[in-house]
This record gives sequence, structure tokens and C-alpha cells, in this order.
Amino acid sequence: MKIEIITIDFWNTLFNSDSGELRNSTRSKVLIDTLKDMQVNVELDLFDTVMKKSWKYYNEQWLHELRTPTATEIINYLWDEMNLLRNEQAIQYVIEFFENSILYFPPTLQQNALSVIQQLSCKYKLAIISDTGFSPGRVMSQLMENIGIKKYFSAFSYSDETGVAKPHPLAFTTILHQLHCSPENALHIGDIERTDIMGAKAVGMYAIRYDGDVDSATIAAKPQESKADFIANDWNEIATYLNC
Repeated sequence: MKIEIITIDFWNTLFNSDSGELRNSTRSKVLIDTLKDMQVNVELDLFDTVMKKSWKYYNEQWLHELRTPTATEIINYLWDEMNLLRNEQAIQYVIEFFENSILYFPPTLQQNALSVIQQLSCKYKLAIISDTGFSPGRVMSQLMENIGIKKYFSAFSYSDETGVAKPHPLAFTTILHQLHCSPENALHIGDIERTDIMGAKAVGMYAIRYDGDVDSATIAAKPQESKADFIANDWNEIATYLNC
């Protein structure tokens, strides 16, 4: 295979999920504190129920509609589910905190990812293809800028910007078009078989499945068989596979 570009998933591939619980618990606390400031007392049982409904809503949209609801959509969904009076200033405050929380409690790079990214950038053009959650693509890129890794990447495809989630072809072809590359000369690295691997293979790209994030909620659901061209448990294995 003659590879010209390598696209990489953000969550659980380039970055790990080790601070996810802290981010989500802090988001919930900020929302509750904001409601208290509005003199609104929400029962914790109701709050927990509504939060679970919001995650269910997000996953339904992600899995079946191939899109990722934004923080704005989710916060407005929560507001409506709790039958709260509209307070645009409070809503905007909560939205911005939800979006920026990965900057306050940043995830860390996967082990050996930085050194391998540096090696790969000397041989290939690199790009990010990632679905987004509460934090939009612009904030994810800001995190990459903050830790000094964004400079190694030439293009970005985020679901909140393209309007589609993987495995939708547009998530992948957006980068192929930006970097003027044919799919047979491109390789994608990601952790989810359904979205990353099947999506990349469907448009004609090569694919590596990354199984190195042992804390990922998706690790137990990964099928033993894969359509990937290679399965890696560490970024150094990816470097070896690509002769870097």
C-alpha cells in the first residue's frame, strides 16, 4: 500500500478517557449550582433521570441518525425535560462550561502517541476525523494547540462541523477532498469497529483499529474479528507496522 495521508480518531485513540468521569461529574455540579442560583431546586432523582435521558437521546442520534448533538442542543433538551423557565444567560453559561470542560480537565495522550505522531508527520500528512460530544471541534483543536500537538496535523473533520458522524462517508471524504488524496492512498486509525473501521473501509481507505485504551467504555464491546488491516494495542505497534 502507498499511503500519503493518515487520519486519526481523537477520543480513545489519540487521547484517552481517563478524566471523563471527572468532567461529567463537574458538568452536572455546574448545572445544579446554576439552577440553585436561579432559586430552582431540582430533586436529585429527577436530575439523574433527566441526565440519563439526555445520554440516551445523544446515543440514539449518534447511532441511528449518524449525527452528534451539540452541547447547545443537549442543554436545551435538559432544560425542556425539567420544565425550567428560560434564562438565556444561565443557559449560555452552562453550555460554555460543558463545551470547555476538556480544557479545564484535559484528557491525556495515549502512551507513546506523541513520539509516534512526530515520526508519522515526517512521512505523511496527518488529519483528525472525530465525532464530538459536549466539546465541539474548535475546543478539541484548542486542546491540541495547548499541548503542542496541533502543529503536526494538516486538516480536521469534526462531526459538529460536517453535520455527520462516522461511519457516514462525508466524515472521511471531507479530509480526502481537503488534502487531495485518493482513498486507496489513505489510512485511518480509530478504536471503534462500527464507526472508524467500517466507515474507513466503506470509502476505500485502509484502517488500523487501536485497542490500547483499556479504560474505554467501548473496549468490552469490540468484536474479536475485525475488518481492519491491522490491530494495535500500542502506538509503537502502529509505528512498526508503518515502518517508522
